[in-house]
Amino acid sequence: MKAPLLCAGVRRWTCLGSIVLLAICLTGSAGCASFAGKTQDVSFVGGDGIELRGTLVFPEDVTTPVPAVVLLHGAERATRKRFIYRMTGNVFLKRGMAVLVYDKRGAGESGGNYEETTYAQLVADAVAAVKLLRQRDDIDPTRIGLFGASESGWLTPEIAERSGDIAFVINKVGAPLSVRETIAWEVYNDLLADDVSEDSAREQTEIFRRIWAYRLAPTPEERIALEETLALWAGREASRLPVELKEVSESYLADISYDPTPFLERLTIPMLYLYGTEDVNIPTEACVARLRELAADGKPVSFHVFEGAGHELGGVSLLSLGYRFVDGYANLVGAFAEQHVGSPASARPVR
Repeated sequence: MKAPLLCAGVRRWTCLGSIVLLAICLTGSAGCASFAGKTQDVSFVGGDGIELRGTLVFPEDVTTPVPAVVLLHGAERATRKRFIYRMTGNVFLKRGMAVLVYDKRGAGESGGNYEETTYAQLVADAVAAVKLLRQRDDIDPTRIGLFGASESGWLTPEIAERSGDIAFVINKVGAPLSVRETIAWEVYNDLLADDVSEDSAREQTEIFRRIWAYRLAPTPEERIALEETLALWAGREASRLPVELKEVSESYLADISYDPTPFLERLTIPMLYLYGTEDVNIPTEACVARLRELAADGKPVSFHVFEGAGHELGGVSLLSLGYRFVDGYANLVGAFAEQHVGSPASARPVR
């Protein structure tokens, strides 16, 4: 997301880790490998006429038509060149599935304005990506899955419903909660990381909740009350609150109002959610509690929590000279996808 204090991207990398990863990628190590398959450039038209460009990768030595998965984006200005897409894509390619990844709207070679993008547009773009795959003779139209990551994890239930006949959904650190409920957790952790005390962080997070609620349903009385509250906080050293209520864009309002709940309550597609216990961007405990409720209502959802893992569910490994997912992640993802689409006999196991 683009608005201040409304971003679910990964921002907890250390400087050393970033430098090491850059050096590893520049030297062409296995941790930043190429796609394990045959690539071809593709383009398609998003929901409002915007041209989107991507890469479609086919596994080696399989007979078409093959199952496929669409890789969706986190909150960043993501392009298909990011190494994490190659890492993730290879999990599916080695299971005999084709992979489609595309430059996010307003990023790379895709059209559109990233700063003004709404979730409705991102949903429409993903539905168009599924449509592209279904129009191809070398893809099995009944065996297409979605892989969401962080931000797109909010959207996959809607994308799946609007696309129809999706085989599975996998969400890496995606939240089955409203945007505001999820972002409140991130705001709280951001405040703690900025050396704000726990009591102050809690109080300020609640004020942010009030501000978001006011944006969606403004009243003169609440504006006056919020302005008085912000004025009281303005002189405090620990304050990270805005000093005034400024106008916000329509795209901002659309983002903070988003809630996947209606789509989850109509869910008929198998979904797997993956989390880490140390995630400061996604409230793992609240997400798991919500998934348990959905499962109790008969929804086909499952989850796995990786002990000690953060938002990336992986990181730089000096021992292997590259990036590695947490132990068990790749096999869990690959096995879930294979369970719901099957796999050609020539598909290779994930190491």
